[in-house]
Amino acid sequence: MDVNTHHHLKSNYSDDENTEHTQFNSANTVADAGSLLRLLHLFDSQLPVGAFAHSSGLETYGQLTNFDKQALKELLESQLTYGWGRLDLAAASQAWRLSQKDADLTELNDTVAASKVIPGLFQTSLKLGQRTYKLAKRLYDVPSLPIDVPDDAHQAVVIGWLGANLNLDERALILAFASSTVMTTLTSATRAMALSPEQAHEVLVSLHPQVERAVMRVLENPQEHLWSATPAADMRAHQQAFLHTRLFQS
Repeated sequence: MDVNTHHHLKSNYSDDENTEHTQFNSANTVADAGSLLRLLHLFDSQLPVGAFAHSSGLETYGQLTNFDKQALKELLESQLTYGWGRLDLAAASQAWRLSQKDADLTELNDTVAASKVIPGLFQTSLKLGQRTYKLAKRLYDVPSLPIDVPDDAHQAVVIGWLGANLNLDERALILAFASSTVMTTLTSATRAMALSPEQAHEVLVSLHPQVERAVMRVLENPQEHLWSATPAADMRAHQQAFLHTRLFQS
């Protein structure tokens, strides 16, 4: 074989290899794009599940004269460390993992329900779970939720189950869930206290390291983090039901 023939064969082989590599990468890109679109859709602020109607006690805080931007940030830091940053993120992570095995989620959902001791927080979690589940069944080809009474599914459990059935990456799912929960609180804050949208986003960005830590913590072992301990925030959430004037359902 002469040098020119060898060069021609090598060139053809390289072209074929590059074509196969490009096709493989293109297929991966399409799959990744589909997953990303589903993830963005699931946590879109305009998703019609009614999250805007709930402040989880923030409205009570907003009526305090000394509750400002810094106090709001500290409240969210507390929630990330001891509140929904434990229980809800862990429940979503555990639901995702159990759903990979097609396991029943009733026991996990019962654990979440038992941990939501404040009626307003319980109802918020339940309503958001119900609405998200019904919307998911309407929009996506997903199976029925493996819970004795699917309509009694709490939000975090539905999020984890749905993420698994939509083939979403676990870490990306829990990060998006955490960020969305923070942003929902901040959006409520712009209605319940003196806080501009720009200030709300300043708080959001400043909390990114805490959000990441909270997510990485629960991903190590979600079963260990199925608890919460935020008594002050729980009291404010309970008091919200007795306010003379209210903007939010809970």
